[in-house]
Amino acid sequence: MQKVEEILSQSFQTAKKMKRLLYLVLIIYFISYMIGYFMITYNMPFALEMSESLLGDISENPIFKPVLEAIENRNLPFAIIYTFTVNLLSGAFLTTTLPGVIPLLGAIISITVSAFRGFMIGALFTYAASLNTEVSAEFGWALLSLGTMILELGAYVFSAAAGINISLSTIFPERYKVKSRWIAFKEAWKDTARIYVIVIIMLVLGAIWEMGGIFLFAP
Repeated sequence: MQKVEEILSQSFQTAKKMKRLLYLVLIIYFISYMIGYFMITYNMPFALEMSESLLGDISENPIFKPVLEAIENRNLPFAIIYTFTVNLLSGAFLTTTLPGVIPLLGAIISITVSAFRGFMIGALFTYAASLNTEVSAEFGWALLSLGTMILELGAYVFSAAAGINISLSTIFPERYKVKSRWIAFKEAWKDTARIYVIVIIMLVLGAIWEMGGIFLFAP
């Protein structure tokens, strides 16, 4: 138990050290999410057509087929595990953290992915909620959307901040109080490992929340 507390303490200390980057990514996600939300709310053709097309394509996407089958077969444990795995590897690491190996450009990639993802989730969740006409269903989807935004997007905030931090470490090694870019790069990856403790916890909770909500509210 003491070891767990020590690991969590190191993770939170690292997050505190990266707070400026975390705030930056959080603002990007919030603004892009709200743009997606309002574009659907005010029935803007581009957002509506895009959301309808993407929702239609989900059933044909090989990444989503296993979880859709799990939902159809009411296999909640598999749906949760699969969602967590995809979100961790593809949603967090490959798209928002790993680009950080590229100096400066990696930071731009992480920021761009974050903005696009925030917009997409804001639009898709709002569009999905609009398909339900019952007040109780609308409330349920709104609650599901809020929980997903806090947990899964929250995890992506941390993973993107870690990626940006890695990308900047070789440009500004003095951020780690060293002159060597290689040492700064390695220290940034150590910080990433600590940050990913938080990412994993949030994605586990997010997968449980998202899949549990879909099993509850989906027809």
